[in-house]
Amino acid sequence: MKKLNKKRIAFLTACIVSAVANMGFAAEAEEMDAYEGADYVVTATKTALEKKEVPQSVEVITREEIQNMGAITMQDALRTATNFEISDAGMVGNSFSMRGGSTTDVLILLNGRRIPGEGSGGMVNTNTYVLSRLNVANVERIEILRGPVGAIYGSEAKDGVINIITKKSTKASTVIGVATGTKTMSNYYHFDSGKQGKVSAALDANFTKDRYFRYKDASMSRYFGPRQNYSFNMDYDMTDDDKLNLYMDYENTDQQAQYFQGAMGSTGLVNYTSPYRVDRRSMALTYDGKRDKHNFTLVTNYGILKKNSGSAASTKVNHSEYESWQFEVRDTVKLDANNKLTFGAEYKKEGRTDSSVDRKAGQYSYFVHDELRVGDKLLVIPAIRLDKHDEFGGQTSPSLGATYAFTENSRFKANYGKGFRAPTVYELYGTMGGMINIGNADLKPEKSEGYELSYEQEFGKTNTKLTYFKNDKKDAITLKNMGGRFNYKYVNVDEASAEGIEFEIKQDLSDGFSLTGNYNWLDSIDKATGERNDYSAKNTFMLKLQWDDPANTGWSVEAWNKWYSNYMIHDENNKPKNYSINTFNFVVNKRWGEKYRAYFGLDNAFDKELTDMYYSGRVWRVGAEMTF
Repeated sequence: MKKLNKKRIAFLTACIVSAVANMGFAAEAEEMDAYEGADYVVTATKTALEKKEVPQSVEVITREEIQNMGAITMQDALRTATNFEISDAGMVGNSFSMRGGSTTDVLILLNGRRIPGEGSGGMVNTNTYVLSRLNVANVERIEILRGPVGAIYGSEAKDGVINIITKKSTKASTVIGVATGTKTMSNYYHFDSGKQGKVSAALDANFTKDRYFRYKDASMSRYFGPRQNYSFNMDYDMTDDDKLNLYMDYENTDQQAQYFQGAMGSTGLVNYTSPYRVDRRSMALTYDGKRDKHNFTLVTNYGILKKNSGSAASTKVNHSEYESWQFEVRDTVKLDANNKLTFGAEYKKEGRTDSSVDRKAGQYSYFVHDELRVGDKLLVIPAIRLDKHDEFGGQTSPSLGATYAFTENSRFKANYGKGFRAPTVYELYGTMGGMINIGNADLKPEKSEGYELSYEQEFGKTNTKLTYFKNDKKDAITLKNMGGRFNYKYVNVDEASAEGIEFEIKQDLSDGFSLTGNYNWLDSIDKATGERNDYSAKNTFMLKLQWDDPANTGWSVEAWNKWYSNYMIHDENNKPKNYSINTFNFVVNKRWGEKYRAYFGLDNAFDKELTDMYYSGRVWRVGAEMTF
């Protein structure tokens, strides 16, 4: 196994020592709480940076936009995100990809921190479940970063990062909401204390029941039954410059799925029922401090997930536990008016215990990145990260991003980065359902390399962006059938490649109308076979029309159509199939001041069915919310 190179350690140490030595030149600290709305993001550099300056492709979905979508799940909230495809994943959770990559190539964060989960890969992994486990009613904004960001975030960030930022206490209030639809129904509550001396807190609760649902001819239903989610977010101002944040959440799911005799073309007779019970708890404590020389942050994050679930291959109920712990310390130093340096270290440890695995793996990480302004037009952000994994030694992930502003309304962006993902303990040693041997102790880490080039231009009320990107991944980890019905194993494949073009446009029209569109051309290839990867469309186009009544009556409407052409899927006989489909969707909202709102939404309004793409006809939802 590759060991951490002493020269690399020396290089990073020199960077950190240099930063410490230059603290005396630091200017006054920034007021991070001043950055609000969609114009600033914190995900790109872990510091507040204007969206126009971020070298990577970035998208912000605000609370108002989530509401205008009539979103009752995280899947609803992300449905129109650029070059991000999300659908159901069999009987539970979601399958998604960004720029044609796999589900494991996107890092999902909650308030900038990793979310404890199963940690396995292949067909079923942490990301399969994580979005369905989150309470969308508690989300303040979503920041989406497309492109390689391994130097900033490390593992799993090959194609990008989705940072889900929850509500914090702002003013004393109570919110009560109800929602129901084709697949789910819920009621939710938000209690905000407002500022009470030095303390402010917000408590959220969501009670959901997923309805029974089965795709046409599927051999199993989706999991159905109740689940509940609670979260507590408290801020304590020790002084004007020292703040503590405590975040805790708890999820309990008690569901089941029905398996049917036969497979495709099933008779519909129930063969047996499989349970799915999850108990998940996590807690994070964050300290933010400011001095006239620097801003620093210390974060500790712990989570444990216990799950009892059945298997498609057996009626046996399997018990598993997943535990994760993370600690991070970082400092941001404003060396002068044009130079802001961030450096720090992170340690994370993840473990899994079930009938086949009882192991833990740890990883130390050291990182440094600089925000360097050259003149008044160029921003350069170099970064490097060193990861020292218990099983796989040292890995280096450098990156370099730059934004050059030709004028106030036009700019060119470039970003390059490398990354890696170590196999999880489940991929190395696990079995599925206690009977299918899928672990492979000889796995190698995935390694990735990618870049993107973008041009942005604003013309009055028109905003446009054109991006070209290319990503390569070596030793990609995938689950492969080794011959026979129950003979699977995780293996490394030689190389996968994805390149494409993204075009985005937003036009403000008159009389309360605005138009948003994006077009994505994608070529995602398995270089070992020369074939296009599954679950990727050659062409995707989305057009959304929004209307807010200029008479301020509270009415608003969003309607969008999404087209796919040459969507690739291999069937059960491993024969490639290409599909094309378009769906029309809309949401109508009505607000009565700031206290009341109601909405009705309809997805796939023309009732199209395509099971291989998880389109099962028309899907409706309706909801109402009251604030007092």
